[in-house]
Amino acid sequence: MTPGFVAALCLLGWCDLRLCGLFLLALALHEAAHLTALALFRRPVLGLTLSAGGAKIETEALTLRQEALSAAAGPLVNLLSGALTLRWVPAFSAVSLGLAAVNLLPLYPLDGGRILRAALLSRLTPERTERILRLAVWLTCSTLMVGACWLTVWRQAGLWPIFTALVLLCRAGNAASEII
Repeated sequence: MTPGFVAALCLLGWCDLRLCGLFLLALALHEAAHLTALALFRRPVLGLTLSAGGAKIETEALTLRQEALSAAAGPLVNLLSGALTLRWVPAFSAVSLGLAAVNLLPLYPLDGGRILRAALLSRLTPERTERILRLAVWLTCSTLMVGACWLTVWRQAGLWPIFTALVLLCRAGNAASEII
């Protein structure tokens, strides 16, 4: 666990301790789904790091199909748990569905970016895949920043939308060298 992850949890907990607990539960289910997929593929887990930018699971090399399926496992569990708890625990449902939505963004190394990368590499050259992924990052980040500014300025949502968009932008930018 990195200091950034602990700081992010403290900030989240400072706002609402219950929400922090629900987020940790949704995150645990999400990561457990990834780990389960890796176990089904008989791939050993070499490391698991939690940071403010998310979690990173280190494993042996995966095939493109295994990469896409293991990446999809986390958001799928969040979508299912969010749908199943919507009526009885709406706060958990919102957190779980929100976690799935963020992770399905086409930003590598998020799950959506990993799924898109595997799908493109199975059909295109690495060079073309890289160009498409960089375009997806630019379009997604531009849209996120416009939406974050709109929420902050016109909806008085505070700085959280901009902070969240910047974290995603930095994470995608830091992973740019890892795309292919």
